[in-house]
Amino acid sequence: MNYRHIYHAGNFADVFKHWILTLILDRLCVKDAPFCLLDTHASLGFYDLQHANAQKTQEYKSGIERVLEHELASSFKSYINIVNKYQHDHNAYPGSGAIMHEYLRDNDRLILNELHPEDYRSLIDNFKGDPRVKITQQDAYICIKALLPPKERRGLILIDPPFEQADEFSKIITSLKEGLKRFATGIFAVWYPIKDRKQIAKFYRDLATLELKNSIGIELHANDSVLEQLHSCGMIIINPPWKLREDLDTNLPTLLKYLELSKGTFKLFDFG
Repeated sequence: MNYRHIYHAGNFADVFKHWILTLILDRLCVKDAPFCLLDTHASLGFYDLQHANAQKTQEYKSGIERVLEHELASSFKSYINIVNKYQHDHNAYPGSGAIMHEYLRDNDRLILNELHPEDYRSLIDNFKGDPRVKITQQDAYICIKALLPPKERRGLILIDPPFEQADEFSKIITSLKEGLKRFATGIFAVWYPIKDRKQIAKFYRDLATLELKNSIGIELHANDSVLEQLHSCGMIIINPPWKLREDLDTNLPTLLKYLELSKGTFKLFDFG
């Protein structure tokens, strides 16, 4: 309950996660059929980077601030257009909730879940007045079980925990098992930090027990150190949209260039 994403908003891990999120959402919008989006750890939805908490760490300076200095390839346009819009309209950086909200059409739905009481109240204020958006205050893993399957039968579930608890990876595995049982065709995207290689190896082994037929993993390493501080992170995407893997393979080197990670590396791999 102590984690506040405002300290880390717009950092390299946010850029990585939110750019991939827009690639998924672009593809969801290709079909006219309505979809449902669920953000299990929504926090505030969007973030004032001039807030004292963001200024305390200034992590955005090695993240989104670097990216905005470049002339961007087409794969990054959707993401940066939303970033620019939020800078203009709210003087803020868009988190996953705000990015998802930008993709809603008339018949689509967005569920934003946040357990932290103060952030939950801010989330209500930030998205009030839009009947397509539902704000909930539940344990993230309970809400996955409670809210799936959506009536639309199409959608994305983003699982982006703070990783404050030692058993977070185990909870993710359990929730994925439950979620896929209820919504087998849904897209599930899981973001995670990479700090302990043994822990990550176990996470991958546990994922393998789910016998996923269609899933990809992506790791981003800002430099060679993955121990004390957050220099690396990853995403697992289950039921990825068509051609997503090819797009990532082509453009991840470009992301490293935009983030000015001369020693950065990435890894793209398949599950199942």
